[in-house]
Amino acid sequence: MEKNEFQLERISPECAGISSGQVETCIRRLMHGRTNMNGFMAARNGKVFAETWWHPYGPRLVHSNHSFGKSYTATAIGIALKEKKLSLEERMVDLFSGEIAERGIHVTDFMRRVTIRHVLTMSSGHEKHPPVTQDWIGDYFRTPVVYEPGTRFLYNSSGSFLLGAVLLKKTGENLKEYLTPRLFEKIGIDGERFVWLKFGNGIDAEPGTFATTEDNLRLAMLYCNMGNWRGEQILDPDFVKDALSVQTPNPDAPEQRDGRCGYGYQLWACSRPGVYRFDGGQGQYGIIWPKKGVVVSIHEGAMMPYGPQETLDTVYECLLDHVQDDPIPEDEKAWEKLRKMQDRMAVPADEANALRIGEDFSGTYRIVEGEADPWMSVAPPGGEDFFRLFRTGYRNGGMQEFELRTGEHECVLTVDKKFVFTASMDGVWRRRETETVFPGLCAYCATARFLNADTLEIELHWLNSWAETRIRFERRQQGRLYLTTMKLRLNEEDNWLVRHARAEILSGAAD
Repeated sequence: MEKNEFQLERISPECAGISSGQVETCIRRLMHGRTNMNGFMAARNGKVFAETWWHPYGPRLVHSNHSFGKSYTATAIGIALKEKKLSLEERMVDLFSGEIAERGIHVTDFMRRVTIRHVLTMSSGHEKHPPVTQDWIGDYFRTPVVYEPGTRFLYNSSGSFLLGAVLLKKTGENLKEYLTPRLFEKIGIDGERFVWLKFGNGIDAEPGTFATTEDNLRLAMLYCNMGNWRGEQILDPDFVKDALSVQTPNPDAPEQRDGRCGYGYQLWACSRPGVYRFDGGQGQYGIIWPKKGVVVSIHEGAMMPYGPQETLDTVYECLLDHVQDDPIPEDEKAWEKLRKMQDRMAVPADEANALRIGEDFSGTYRIVEGEADPWMSVAPPGGEDFFRLFRTGYRNGGMQEFELRTGEHECVLTVDKKFVFTASMDGVWRRRETETVFPGLCAYCATARFLNADTLEIELHWLNSWAETRIRFERRQQGRLYLTTMKLRLNEEDNWLVRHARAEILSGAAD
């Protein structure tokens, strides 16, 4: 099949029943104080009427989905159900009887009743989220099920992990492998570009998906059209109907307003009646309004807990509330103004270096105490870096050795003689690529500045995500640097994961 068959048609907002000026207002309002927008697309009846990325983010760059990835997993379950590879009434203890016996786990009567359907709908009956270690399968079954399955909502990512393991057991294929011919190739997602990280046991991870903003828009379109893509029924309409329905009420969930409107199949009901969403942490959204045929895809870095809700409210108030049933008269001037605005969106620059430092920081150093690493992370308040589970290296530690080369315009950090980061001293985000511990996730921007005569700060922005790592190198003694690594959590309760380390020089000008 030719790739150009997958191109989505572009139309004016007016053809979609909304004014270009209103779309411009929506995009401007999306840049509220609790977020950094990365990508935005909107479509109606399969045709795109708005799209913008904040440079250096772009349309071909895959971006972290976080728990949005649960909806890709649920889609795989739906396809397997259509192919009669599984039943939603199958019990989890039967599917994992070998793992349970191998670990000597005693399962309760309630645990014996948990089915695939309960896991899909976050109603397994757990009172607390299972711990997440490398033995996450065992962790799930060791965690007590204290309520009758199907009667209580608890957001439970460990259950979503198990859905991927269920698919592997039932089909012999991992999630991405299974979805590539059955979903990706059919709806126009580039499977080679799409990244699905793996757990240490080789199972495709959740949350571990990285997709373009348009990839996610296409998945939302599939659900908006009841599982049909250009005449082919990829998902059973009844499965989609059930997915886009409240299966588990959750009015008491400790969430913002749109987190208490009910849960379907690995997706959420919205506070706007008839609107549903794929939802990932910090505001990764696929918003679906079947009645009007409207879908919206967003990648952003929104500050928890209030930023994502503010983004949703903006979409409701500035976009969905203004969509008319029929096209409205064209406004070429307003549309041209909108297109120009969309083309010039960019993230704000970082602080530029303003100090001239006489003594050079350049040199090669070895970490002798503590821990430091530059890698992209996801860490809840008070918690550790969850993405360590997905690293292909450094799974249990940080960098061992690093080299610094500082100059007037650039600073270069080389980690363990392998990973090279070039940081601009003028604060401008310049997109670059380097090898990382996450295969396929190589895009970054870096800036650097001296905070004082003895402290250098490098700021790494991971462009396959909203993630940020700041490393401060402080010289307190000749030949020694004290490192403070700060990894952004994007949570008002606890915004930085902080680690400290000490390094001694091996060679260089600072010796």
